[in-house]
Amino acid sequence: MLVGSTGSGHIAVYGVSRDGALTKVAGSPFAADAGFSVVVSPDGKRAYVTSLSKKWVKGFAIGTNGALSAIPGAVAQYDAAVLGVAFSPDGTRLYATVGGQTSGTMNSIAVAQDGTLAKIGQPATIPGTSYMSLPVVSTDGRTVYASNFNSSNVTPYRTAADGSLTQLSEPVPTGNGPALPNVTPDGRFLYTTNEQGNNISGFAIAADGTLTPTPGSPYKSGNLPHGGAVTPDSKRMYLPEAGSNKISGYSIADDGSLTPLAGSPYPGPANTMPGRVVLSPDARRLFDVDVLALSLTTKVHSFAIDPVDGSLARTSHPATDTGIFFADGPTSVITPNQGPVAKINTLYSGGRTGVFTASGSTDSDGSVVRYEWNFGDGTTATTTGPEITHTFAQAGSRTVTVTVVDDEGCSDDRIFNGQVVSCNGGTKAAASTVVNLG
Repeated sequence: MLVGSTGSGHIAVYGVSRDGALTKVAGSPFAADAGFSVVVSPDGKRAYVTSLSKKWVKGFAIGTNGALSAIPGAVAQYDAAVLGVAFSPDGTRLYATVGGQTSGTMNSIAVAQDGTLAKIGQPATIPGTSYMSLPVVSTDGRTVYASNFNSSNVTPYRTAADGSLTQLSEPVPTGNGPALPNVTPDGRFLYTTNEQGNNISGFAIAADGTLTPTPGSPYKSGNLPHGGAVTPDSKRMYLPEAGSNKISGYSIADDGSLTPLAGSPYPGPANTMPGRVVLSPDARRLFDVDVLALSLTTKVHSFAIDPVDGSLARTSHPATDTGIFFADGPTSVITPNQGPVAKINTLYSGGRTGVFTASGSTDSDGSVVRYEWNFGDGTTATTTGPEITHTFAQAGSRTVTVTVVDDEGCSDDRIFNGQVVSCNGGTKAAASTVVNLG
């Protein structure tokens, strides 16, 4: 987990265990001139931060031990403060919102395989008084949105191969002071937490990227709603209420409307202002990051998420003091879970029976816990062990496929929340073999 500081400019880095315990990385916090945004590449090997004072987006390598080191040539320099940055789903682009005296701009940045950066395309002006804007990207990567805190709206842009951006529509009104936008991983909805309106605006995302308010939007929240998070299945959203010292949870209906979860809002730790919530890749843990606290330095608090009703309960882990000050904006992120790699072999085939194994399958940051089999004859099976025996109804040639799932639920899908990937799954999670049956 990376936690950036708008106040001191440092980034605190922690290892995260499956039960939510945090372990400080040696050398943390790292000097980075961090500002309002920190994102991590889909492969989990690089972090990019924005700077208000240095007016740049800068890249850092994430070592195998979690330590950060600057990447030579990984700087995109601008002439005004850079507020927000978001990755494209495939990790080849960054989109940055740059401030100004009145109007801000949306900018495209190409990310090379070595992590270096190059500005591409012409900046697109964000309409109105828009020097405080944050970007979020659609799950198909075709549309980027700028939330405008000053003018209380969201503007959509179509992306092009050369990095140019074309405004799709007039700005769409939100509640007052949209702080941090989110996109559901299924790509259907966009939400803004409206800091000055004490509510949440919801929008359905059309096929062309345009936005339409969801039924009942905006939805009531507590005081100063801030940086929220949506579960990988797109069924729940959580957000911190900095002014109420609570965390709200909502269920997301099929039409995008929000309904409070049972027991919501949930109390935060005493004498803190929760400013950002981050979910573990498997959505079993929620981490509440202080924007401010009486202790001055930012602490991280962990909650367990009930798998049935989504309610929150504090874990037994003590609060973790990051040693940084004022973690405002989307500055906290967990490195993505890397998807598993499947391997399949035929152990035996005789008559119409075959024995298959996926024991050679691997997961670089965990373990394989489930095997989903398709025998190519219209039948399927799911196992927790890597070996299976199957008798086919008829002789002939069959293609047998196994898709593996790791211990954080990552498989062949890439889970993207509009800023970063949480599960970097893909085609490597599936493997096939052909068996000839006599």
